[in-house]
Amino acid sequence: MVLLDALAYWVHKRREAGHAVAQPLAIHIHHGLSPHADDWLVVCEREARLRGFAFDAIRVSVPSDARQGIEGAARAARYAALASSCRTHDVDWLLSAHHANDQAETVLLQMLRGAGLPGVAAMAVEGEVPGAGAQAGGVRLLRPLLDVSRETMRAYAQARSLTWVEDPSNDDRHYLRNALRHDVMPAIAAHVPAYRETLARFARHAAQAQTLLDQLAQLDFDAARVVRADAAECLQRRRLQALDAARLANLLRYWVVRRGLSTPPEARLDEWVRQIRDAQPEASVELPHGTAVLRLYRDELQWTAVYDVADPDDVVDEAVLRWSGEREWALPQWKGTIVFTPVEDEASADGSVDESVLRATPLVAKARAGGERWRERADGHSRSLKHWYQSRGVAAWLRNVPIVWQGTQIVFVPRLGVDGGTQRTQGGARWHLTWRDEA
Repeated sequence: MVLLDALAYWVHKRREAGHAVAQPLAIHIHHGLSPHADDWLVVCEREARLRGFAFDAIRVSVPSDARQGIEGAARAARYAALASSCRTHDVDWLLSAHHANDQAETVLLQMLRGAGLPGVAAMAVEGEVPGAGAQAGGVRLLRPLLDVSRETMRAYAQARSLTWVEDPSNDDRHYLRNALRHDVMPAIAAHVPAYRETLARFARHAAQAQTLLDQLAQLDFDAARVVRADAAECLQRRRLQALDAARLANLLRYWVVRRGLSTPPEARLDEWVRQIRDAQPEASVELPHGTAVLRLYRDELQWTAVYDVADPDDVVDEAVLRWSGEREWALPQWKGTIVFTPVEDEASADGSVDESVLRATPLVAKARAGGERWRERADGHSRSLKHWYQSRGVAAWLRNVPIVWQGTQIVFVPRLGVDGGTQRTQGGARWHLTWRDEA
């Protein structure tokens, strides 16, 4: 309510001075967790519209059994909904009313949870919408009241005769933040009255230290990065072995965040460092984390999706396509799509197939049965798919793909290309076939 009132006053003064100011938007998130939630929505809409704000209310569903707890799940749902509303209304700046007491509580809470520097750095005055990532679409989060205490805000609200709603859950000491707010912070304030400023300064120092660590990690990342034709992010393991354990852990933590994944616990990070440093040169290592896997293959580290390994006893239904110019053939049972791209000029025709061949008989996608042979060129020797996969460095987890046939002739093998026997030229338009993972 303080932020709403202060912003309304600012808009009014700007307009009085002759400046064009767009109508501000107030966004209310209805979590559905309190029996009073419907009443709160009514109050928020009334107060926003009284001040000339546009208003948007969004209802979110918060799972009660979420892994991160009810508070964490509500926070994630809230910020996702806020980012979505900003994109819908073409909003560039999202303002929140976090204040100095919130900042102090966050720093202490993160310290008690054993968070690293990114955690105790707490909240910045300006930054990204938490957890929204690319979904935020360029929306920036601004906390204009972060240096203002709760006591000052309450005095402002009383002086302006504002009305506000108290959330009863804020008194529930079952939640650690509330316990800190009601039991711990008053005791600290009795001995260290300037504790808010002290903790805020500590948070700023932590943020500066983390910035330096990120810059170091970027230097190490660039030094170890392998340039790949498929643009995948890969790091050369032997270059990482020159780093000490702490520096390697810093690089891995940075890489995890860069990939949009959650920060791994310390014990898991230590195990990654051990395995990466101690593995034999030809070893294959798999390190699952969330929705991805960090893999060591042929002395290169890369993040991949969690690919399913084919079970010999599984029966995967065949797929049939009578091709008539389609640009894509989705094969969800293999979590991928075959993409057809027309050849633009003769110089790029290598490895392509004549259109008349594609149209001649139906294309049939089948699971590998074993013993299939493929050749790179029409005049080349056919060899087993295992040979080709190994010679081209196609990792084992990428080999669970369909083989495309016409009758008894292989037409296309994902990650290898069009079979040489199908590449014969008949003078017509030609097409490239490529595989795109949808995992």
